[in-house]
Amino acid sequence: MDGSTGIGRLQHIALGALAGLVFWVLTGLSGDLAQGRVHLGLTVLAAAFFGTALAMVGQMRPRLALAGAAAVAVPVALLMVLDSFSFADAGAFLGAGHPVVASVILAALPVPFLMAMGQHGAQGWRDYAALFVNSWNIVVRYAAAALFLGFVWVVLWLLAALLNLVGITLLDRLLGEAPVVWVLSGAVLGLGLSVVTEMSDLISAQLLLRLLRLLLPVVLGVVAVFVLVLPIRGLTALFGPISPAGILLAVAAAAISLIAIAVDQDDVEAAHAPVLMLSARALALLLPVLGGLSAWALALQVAQQGWTPGRVAGAAAAAAVLGYAGLYALAVLTGRGWMGWVRRGNLAMALALLAGAALWLTPLITPEAIATRSQLARLEAGRSTPDDLPLWQFAHDWGKPGLAALARLQAQARAPGQEVLARRLAALDQAAGPWDPALDPAQPAPAAVIDALIDGLAVVPRDRTLPEGLFDAVAAPELEGWAAACGRRTPQGNPGCLLILADLLPHQPGEEAVVLLDRWGQGLRSAPVLIQAEGVWRRGGSVLTLAGEGLGEAALIDLVLAEGIALVPSGIQAVQAGGQVFTVAP
Repeated sequence: MDGSTGIGRLQHIALGALAGLVFWVLTGLSGDLAQGRVHLGLTVLAAAFFGTALAMVGQMRPRLALAGAAAVAVPVALLMVLDSFSFADAGAFLGAGHPVVASVILAALPVPFLMAMGQHGAQGWRDYAALFVNSWNIVVRYAAAALFLGFVWVVLWLLAALLNLVGITLLDRLLGEAPVVWVLSGAVLGLGLSVVTEMSDLISAQLLLRLLRLLLPVVLGVVAVFVLVLPIRGLTALFGPISPAGILLAVAAAAISLIAIAVDQDDVEAAHAPVLMLSARALALLLPVLGGLSAWALALQVAQQGWTPGRVAGAAAAAAVLGYAGLYALAVLTGRGWMGWVRRGNLAMALALLAGAALWLTPLITPEAIATRSQLARLEAGRSTPDDLPLWQFAHDWGKPGLAALARLQAQARAPGQEVLARRLAALDQAAGPWDPALDPAQPAPAAVIDALIDGLAVVPRDRTLPEGLFDAVAAPELEGWAAACGRRTPQGNPGCLLILADLLPHQPGEEAVVLLDRWGQGLRSAPVLIQAEGVWRRGGSVLTLAGEGLGEAALIDLVLAEGIALVPSGIQAVQAGGQVFTVAP
């Protein structure tokens, strides 16, 4: 190892250790500072700065790398803090998810451009070969360094355990100290990045890219079959209650990546095998179909149910996919030299994504505001009812726009004729989640479903009957699932549903009802539980298996009907049947 190599390693180790120290300090800061926004800003600043600096410091002069990292980190942190004011606090802001994705894009995309400029001068940002190589090398270097970090920690834990055998606990105590963990992890990660950078001739992205190219014919075949079968199956199945837009977008993103990998940094490094080139070109021509279908699926869902923050993010993803799809298809249609046009398209889309991510973190694009306006407009236009409103999301997930919409609805609920809205708003404070029965707008189960349950649902003990009001606590879709289970037959010919009534929670008033259902399960892992209090049944609790060999639900139903049950102590009461012991976990 020569002097320059040693200095490079020391720089990486020092930078990584400093990063670990900073993050350890950040973990000790109070989260209450300005509703967590100070902590958010400092954390994003540190993550963006050290993440980009460690990626660049071995590829360009250290001062340029640190200056570039600061130029990336400061705007990202400021934009994140600015955008967080659309929520009551930073925790709720991060819980939305989409700002985190935008910040990662905004912090990661500039790095290859800065590296190319540091390596090739001010015009390096247009050097596609440098951008391509740097982008994939960052991925490989970080992956290898993370693997090295994990291996180091496994070895350290094993060594600490070995020393513990002879009564030496110093290493074990050190590895339990938070500052040691953070600083050591950062230093090891920096060392790993340094070594991988030094061995770029041996550890590069080329092997990974050559392997990924081989997936092109496979992906093309599956996409082609999908497109050919679609007209035969029709669009009704495609655009059902559950939108397939996410699947279509994910497949399109994978196809875009594989085409870019096949085109590589230049014509020399690009794939030359005819099957790979034909696959890349055909897949590029099919991309608009995938992008168009995903956008259509999303549009239909918005037309039926309105905007949500997730659908706004999906629309942004669909726009990006359609941008790539259009540029790739046009490039292929140009004929000769199409790979060069694909590379230009990738450069243009990278800049567009960078601009889009920056706009996403400004008040110009606030998915929660878009969603609340959409939902309220649908209500006012009569396209939805108060039962359709996502009240839980307004109150807990959609930030200040959601809370403002909730305040507006509360004022509206005082007017005559708004009894349904007033009832749902009153139930909101007591609701346990968005699917709480009090908020569930589902209609009562059809009479046929109730009749099927009454006929098929046996009750244990045998001298008991179905409790009155039991089904009132269960939503119609779930009751339909129960009725379907009752229609199946166990190995002994019994209906595939059974109700067990027992006082399994003596410390609570009333008794509990456990519903065993034949759902082709392997052992009793879960079962619906209803709890009675003051004569009213409510959904709650879960089943906790304490002993037994994991009989399937159908076999357990037969066992209970044949042998009955017994209440046995378990700290709390439990049901015993043929060696199986289970109880309700409140």
